[in-house]
Amino acid sequence: MEREDLAQGVWIFKSRFAEMLSTLIGLDGKRAALIDPPMFADEAAEIRGFAAERGLSVDFLILTHAHGDHVYGAAHFPGALIIAHRSFWDFSRKIEATDQKFFARFLPDYEIPEVRCPHLLLEDGSEMRLGRRLIFRHAHGHSPDGLMVELPDEGIWIVGDVVIPTPLLSSGSLVELKTSLRELLERFPGGVLVPGHGRALRGDAARGAIAANIEYLERLESAVRDAIAKGMELDELLEIAPECLDLSPRDLDPLDRWIHRENLRRAYEELLRSA
Repeated sequence: MEREDLAQGVWIFKSRFAEMLSTLIGLDGKRAALIDPPMFADEAAEIRGFAAERGLSVDFLILTHAHGDHVYGAAHFPGALIIAHRSFWDFSRKIEATDQKFFARFLPDYEIPEVRCPHLLLEDGSEMRLGRRLIFRHAHGHSPDGLMVELPDEGIWIVGDVVIPTPLLSSGSLVELKTSLRELLERFPGGVLVPGHGRALRGDAARGAIAANIEYLERLESAVRDAIAKGMELDELLEIAPECLDLSPRDLDPLDRWIHRENLRRAYEELLRSA
């Protein structure tokens, strides 16, 4: 796996599925927390081995939200205590069938494990001291259970899929995600931002990524409101290529094309209800 050192005892690992990022945090010289464990057994074993070489045991898993690419990997760390937002479990059960259908489509050979139940459910603003100071912040919009993790002493924010290369509304809300992103842009102190997928970003690049997510959502909202005003049905809207709506470049891969179509569908349903 591609790895990057973010600070003393803090590393990120990039999965082969959609460049999902897992963050390993050494806590007290013996224990470690892993945020968003990778789906694949070989990648989990690589992280576990890397930690063990440094005298660390992965004793805690922190799940930023309940989508399968961020939670299925918990099965590879059966002894670890799992931490998530208080709305995680209800949301996980709600999307179980949808998630399984998604991964059967994009990873047909992947054997989906049973989702492990969290041991500790947190509220917005919860704080833990496990050798390091961790602050947990609720951020909905991508999903109702979004949990960001701040390491204030290191200036690192791990934000899950609240920030990704192309925002995704598959389980959330256009209005709520814009609100979460604007709040994040206002509160982010300018250190290191770890999105759910892609690569770690720093300073102005991090702020630029947050702003770009907001701008995408504004273009999405404008395109969908225009379609609704013209009396366009959802099926008609989905027939329009995303690049023709100023949402994306051409030559999208199947997953990116699915993301844009899903965003159009979710935004249309949400904005039509509020019209």
